[in-house]
Parts: sequence; C-alpha cells; structure tokens
Amino acid sequence: MSMSARAPMDRPKDLLYGVDDVPPLATLAGLALQHLALVAIFLLVAVTVARLAGLRPEAALSLVAMTLVAGAVGTAAQSFGRLGIGSGYLVPTTTTTILLPPTAAALAGGAGLDAVMGMTMVSGLGAMALSRVIAKLRPVFPAEITGFVVFIVGMSVIILAMRNFLGVAGGLAPNAGGAGLFVATATLSVMVGLGVWGTQPMRLFSPLIGMGVGYGLSFLLGLFERETLDLIAAAPLFAVPRPFTVGLAFDAGLLVPFLIAAVALSLNSIGAVNAAQKVNEVEWKRPDLERAARGVLSDGLACVLAGLLGGVGQAATSGAVGLSQATGATSRVIGFAIAAGLAGLAFLPRVSQVLLAMPEPVVGAALMFSGCFLMVNGMRMIASRMLDSRKVFVLGIALAFGLARVAFPDHFDAAPSWLAPWVGSPMSLAVCLALGLNLIFRIGISRRDALTVDSANADLGQVATFLDEQGALAGARPDVAHRARFAVLGALETMIEGKMVRDSLRLGRHFPQVTIPGGLITIRTRFDEFTLNVDLSYRGAPFEPQAARPGEDEILDGRDGLAAFSRYMIGRSVDKVHVATHEDQCVLTLSLRN
Repeated sequence: MSMSARAPMDRPKDLLYGVDDVPPLATLAGLALQHLALVAIFLLVAVTVARLAGLRPEAALSLVAMTLVAGAVGTAAQSFGRLGIGSGYLVPTTTTTILLPPTAAALAGGAGLDAVMGMTMVSGLGAMALSRVIAKLRPVFPAEITGFVVFIVGMSVIILAMRNFLGVAGGLAPNAGGAGLFVATATLSVMVGLGVWGTQPMRLFSPLIGMGVGYGLSFLLGLFERETLDLIAAAPLFAVPRPFTVGLAFDAGLLVPFLIAAVALSLNSIGAVNAAQKVNEVEWKRPDLERAARGVLSDGLACVLAGLLGGVGQAATSGAVGLSQATGATSRVIGFAIAAGLAGLAFLPRVSQVLLAMPEPVVGAALMFSGCFLMVNGMRMIASRMLDSRKVFVLGIALAFGLARVAFPDHFDAAPSWLAPWVGSPMSLAVCLALGLNLIFRIGISRRDALTVDSANADLGQVATFLDEQGALAGARPDVAHRARFAVLGALETMIEGKMVRDSLRLGRHFPQVTIPGGLITIRTRFDEFTLNVDLSYRGAPFEPQAARPGEDEILDGRDGLAAFSRYMIGRSVDKVHVATHEDQCVLTLSLRN
C-alpha cells in the first residue's frame, strides 16, 4: 500500500499528525526546531573529529557546516520515499558514532583527513550495495531480530542519556555535579509532565519547552563554561559555508574497519526505519524490508556526499523516532523542514555553536525522553513473535555481550584495531552477534516436523503441544499460533466424530479390499515469513469446508448440524482452506497469514 493510500484509521489513535499529514506552518516550524535540537546533539561527533585531527577553529566550523549540508540532503532523501530513495518516514539523518572508532583509529595511526573522507565514502558505497540485497535477506531479519535491533539502539541512546544525565560524560564544569543533576531532573520532569498531562500543543512541544527550561536553568546555575560562551560570541552570525577541501584518498589498510562500519550503518538504518514503521502502523505485523532498504540507500548516499564535501559520515537518528512518537507527530513533511533547518544552520555558525554548546544535563534529559519509546517499541516487536529455545539463546547471548560492553569497557577497548568497529559500541557488538547467531541456529530449521495421530485413540493435548512448538520454531505471531491450534483441533474432532477417517485391509490376493473404520492422520507444518501452513493427511472422506454459517435449527439438529458449524468456524479461523484428494487419500491444508 502506498503511503498516500493509507487510510486514517490504519494509524494509531495517539498520532496527531500521521506520516502524510501536513501540520500548520507555525506548528511545523516548532516541531522541526525541537528535532533540530535533538539532531544537533550528535554534531558533537563532528567536533570530536575536528579535535582529533587538530583543526583550527575556522577549519572546524567548515567541517561542521559541510556535515550539516550532508545531513540536510540525507534527511530530505529519507523523508522523500519515492523513486526507490528514502523510507518515507520521519527519520532525520545526522552524524553517527558508528564511524567514530575507525575514524579515530585512522587518525591515530597517521592517516590524514583525506583518507578519512575517502573511506567514509567507501562506507557509504558499502551501505548502498547492501541496500540492494536487504529485501532478499528476510530470513536473516525476522521480526524478533529487527525488534532486538530497535531495542539495542534504544538501549544505546539510554546509555548515552544516562552518562549525560548523571554528569559522567566528562564535559561538565568540575563543581557542576549537584546542579547538573538538578537541571537534568527538572528538564526531564517538564518534558514528561507536559507529554502526559499537557494539552495537545504542550504535548507537541514538550521536548522543546523542556530544553528551553534546561538552557535557562543551566545559565542561571553557571553550567556554561567561560570558554563555551567565548566560542559562541566569537562565531560569526552569518557565513557562506565552503566545502572543507582536504582531498580524497583510499587506504587499503582501512578497508575492513570501514566496511564493517558500513554493515553497522545498515543495521542502524534498518532498526530506525522499522521502529518508525511500528510507530505509524496500528497493526504492525512484520518488518518492511523494502522500505528499510530504501532507508539504507538514503543513509549511504548521505555518507558519500559527506565524504565528497568534507563532512562527517551520516546515519539515521533513531532517537528522533522516539521523539516523534512521544509528541504524536510523525509527518514526513517535518523531515523536509528539518532538512531546511540543517541547511540554514550551515549559514549561521553562531546558532550552530549555541546548539553544540547544549549542556550535558539537557542532552541527557532529551535523549532519555526519546530513548524510552525506542526500547519499549523493540520489546513489543520481539514479543509479537513466539520464541523457541534457538531464538532465546540468540537474543539472550547477544544482549549479555551488549551489556558486558557497557559494564567492562576496558576489556573491549583493548581489542585489536581491526575488531574495533565490531566491538566499539554495545549496539554494534550485540547486533552483529544476534545476526551471526541467528544464521548459525538456522542450521536444521528447514526440517519439517510431522506428528502422526491415531484417530481411534487421539491425544489432542499432544497435538496442541506440537503446534505450539512448531509456531515457536517458525516465529509465528501468538494469535496466528492460537488460530492454527483452534482450527487443527476442530478439524481433528470433526474427522473423528464424523468417522471420516478410514483405513483399508486386504486379507489376501484373492479377497477384495475391506474398508475398516479409523486410521492414521499425519500433521505437517510448513512456514515462510508470510504464511503458516498445516497439512492434515489421511485416508477416507474429504473434509468439506462450509462457507455459509448454518442456521440455529440446523446446528441444533444433531451431530450433522454441529459438524457443519465446526466446518464453518474452521474456515473463519484461517485465511485459506484447501482440500486435495487422490482416490481415498485426502490432504486438508489450513493456511494462516503471519
């Protein structure tokens, strides 16, 4: 279904502006402004790169300006969602910590910024190449894995939020601990309070109002260092941005870490786009990998452009997805307004400097506000599928190592440089482990288990347990597994009660074949990402589904009426019923869309 054809009733009721709605101009400007403030937080990555490279202030501002331009193009492309480019969701693009480990390692190893820019383009091209095959790798990205990616992205945002919230990120003034915690608590309280109890306009702008309160309290309590205020005052109010020309170089020694970063960029984009899909669809069922692929392509293009212009690599901002859900505004039109704002900031160095100077307590509160929604959405996506022991181990082991990366950072920081992008963050470590383990545990999963039931002595409890195990193995939604169990047990009872299952016996060569009541029923399951099929094979009379509901008199008229009602209910509980016969061999196939 195209976005323009999406019916209003298909979106959650708490969304004030859906993906294709156009907010009023003043509302649009305010929504874009608070997203800009959130996106600007990650411009600290560009500042970090400038410091690692030892750039002078003028060159650093040029690097930030080109990063803003690349982010503007990437955000517009992501919101576009047409011609195979962009997801069409509100998923702004900004600088990413994913590229920071290989960039830092390259600069520390003596490589220049020209090599960093060239290899940033390589990462972008790698992500673009992956976008062409993602839609064909659906078994690699089932709903529970996609949900896990969203959860881990949310957890990464929350970790960054807590470091800033508690004042352990390293940038606060030495005596700002108590004051910083007060500002963070007050800022978050305003955001949450207005988001829960505020009127509709207050809910829309609760993050922006909260950040305004945070800035004001920070200034009053002296959380802005003198050096920061001097930088704001020294920055020109208006300046035409110029490409940061340092040249481009290809370094074969940096190829592996930057290609690994391309994989991490793709996974981040998939998680962000699918989180946005979950927010916008009231009955989310499965990840739309075609949209995700277009989102990955858009992020890849933004990275290529950043390398060409002399900016820092780009990635989808998952925190913005949580912010859009919290405010109830997911209109992709906001994305175009954000893109215009990012481009405009490139011409306003002083305003950019104000955003870059956002106090850490305010950063922590804003990230906490949006990260909560991401984590819960990830949990919901995981819980939307039944989990067998394979999936439990995949998710459990990956999460354990992701938490270990947080608890024991020194151990992972000591890893070899080529391994740094894999273990450089909880997100990259946990997600890569989950994908790898998922591929390993798929060995043997194509085996189709079957259960044979003796109609003369059927154990329906055993059948129910078998179907639950098959549903978990296939990763079916709980409601699909429940309907399959209801339909199969109903069909078995109808066959047995109606004496539809018959076997045959030949006493000898010269004697005719004798039909005897009862026989065996074989139950087989077949599954793909979209459909769960259950085949019931037996010898006897074919099972005839009934499309029309029998009347009350017919239902109450003995065994035949009850059988007719059972056939009707079985057809209603599944999406498709197919009956195949060959002589006295019958196969009843019940199909349910997952």
